[in-house]
Amino acid sequence: MGKIPEDAIHWDSGDWIDWHRSADGLDEGPCGAAAEEDTLARLTALHVNLLRAAKTYHVVSGDHLPVYPAIAEVYAAIHFDLPMRAADRKNGPVKLLHIPPLGPNTTVEVNLADDFDLLIVVRIKDSFAVEARTLPRDALPAKSKGLYTLSWKSMSSHR
Repeated sequence: MGKIPEDAIHWDSGDWIDWHRSADGLDEGPCGAAAEEDTLARLTALHVNLLRAAKTYHVVSGDHLPVYPAIAEVYAAIHFDLPMRAADRKNGPVKLLHIPPLGPNTTVEVNLADDFDLLIVVRIKDSFAVEARTLPRDALPAKSKGLYTLSWKSMSSHR
């Protein structure tokens, strides 16, 4: 086994030693676990990395990174086969909302004037686990304008 370079950061747990170069900068190569051809694997790796970054940032700083809308987009792309770009969505308009972790409430406000056939609400729990619920537009009030407050609990009967 070769010598650990002088510009390396290393960890020694007693059972193993791991090291990474600190002077080379960021590795711009694709994630080794997610082949470039496998979109689902790449989206899953992105989802995990976004959640890790959000959780770590919150633990370290007490603040939130503004990544929760992106986490919701990636989650919907994985679990509902929803294209990442709204322009690519052909199965009717979809409204995507999110509930961030460690927030004061578990509600979302839906603008009833928006054109959508399906509402997807992605909830990022306090543990940074993610779940989602869907609701067809016809399950919401028939009025065509104004904001409607929808609680996470009320969506459980519409899964």
